[in-house]
Amino acid sequence: MLKPLFACAAIATLPFSAQASTDLARQWGLEASRLSAQTTEMILTVDQGQSLEISGTYALDVYRFARTSVELARWVDTAERSRTMSCIFRGMAAESEDQLLVLELPNGAKEQRESLSRLASMFSDAERVAVAAQRPVSSIRVQTAKPSSACTEQYGSQSDALN
Repeated sequence: MLKPLFACAAIATLPFSAQASTDLARQWGLEASRLSAQTTEMILTVDQGQSLEISGTYALDVYRFARTSVELARWVDTAERSRTMSCIFRGMAAESEDQLLVLELPNGAKEQRESLSRLASMFSDAERVAVAAQRPVSSIRVQTAKPSSACTEQYGSQSDALN
């Protein structure tokens, strides 16, 4: 049973393992838009008092979103783009994984809704971040990228710096 799941996970990550670029940022933003809509539908299901089971496909999509976020952070670091943007990508990766873990726990509807709300908000923010990541370096407030240990804040507190 687990072998097919691991095989699917390995195959699903292949398209995102290539060199990150502005094209990957665009694809990541489109995926964030799709996940935002899907997550909002799940929130409505919980709000209607219906039982919600998180599908393996949704969990894998959130996991892929997190892995792609890490790849984009590396690209930002090597392209000497904004340190803030690098930290935002890393923060979104961590938040995705954290909320996915919460959703996999046997929690009640309140906890499930809270986790889904955090994800929906993050996916919505990711659409804006993707646009900023596609801008030419000259139009972004460039700070020399530093290692991930330089990221001390959550992505949400830094997203205004991308406008």
